[in-house]
Amino acid sequence: MFCILAGIVAAGLAFAIDLNVASSGGNASSPLAYGIMFEDINHSGDGGLYAELIQNRAFQGSIDYPSSLTPWTPIGSARLSLQNLTTPLSLALPTSVQVEATGNGTVGISNPGWWGFDVQPQKYNGSFWVLGSYTGSFTAQLVSNSTSEVFASATIPSKAQASEWVEHSFTLTPTAAAPNINNDFTITYSAGQGPLSFNLISLFPPTYNNRPNGLRIDLMETLKALNPSFLRIPGGNNMYVCYLYLIQMLTYFK
Repeated sequence: MFCILAGIVAAGLAFAIDLNVASSGGNASSPLAYGIMFEDINHSGDGGLYAELIQNRAFQGSIDYPSSLTPWTPIGSARLSLQNLTTPLSLALPTSVQVEATGNGTVGISNPGWWGFDVQPQKYNGSFWVLGSYTGSFTAQLVSNSTSEVFASATIPSKAQASEWVEHSFTLTPTAAAPNINNDFTITYSAGQGPLSFNLISLFPPTYNNRPNGLRIDLMETLKALNPSFLRIPGGNNMYVCYLYLIQMLTYFK
């Protein structure tokens, strides 16, 4: 209601206001008023500042936003299904994906990341958790989804057990940059055993100040170069939205 009334007032007064701005004088702006406001909109956190490359790495959700397999897809004869086990990875991460082989050969899961993977010749640190009995090995790869070219691959001996979740860590080091971002991250293994459950699947590029589970280097260096005096989280509220609405109205009726 406040925004509506403010807009009506702005529309009525726009033609009656004359502004004369002096070229000198006035009040100096405080240097403390220059800073950064963060609002978690349009993946500014996940897929933005946060360096995690895997989209929906833990199949998380809530009552309003249920857990989802999006954007994960099966490889080979794998059949994917979400599950809430009596022995979850943690209370905070109750949902996992079950991978069941319905045929022979290689099976697994694939993730397109956040609008693709910008594969570069650098080290990528990854990990995933598995529940289920499997005595072979897993293969983690960064691979083109258009040409199937493999840019990096790692073989991870299985430590999976039927009775408890076990973490598997690996490193991917491409020797050359991919020509585009049309690439996927995949985890595959040989069919014939299982089913297996996966959760908290992660892949990180180098991070700002080499901090584990950290932030993107490029964005953090850019923000630091702004030399802000404060960081506000969250960045907006209803009054801020009304302020923007007033500015837009005054500009429109100028």
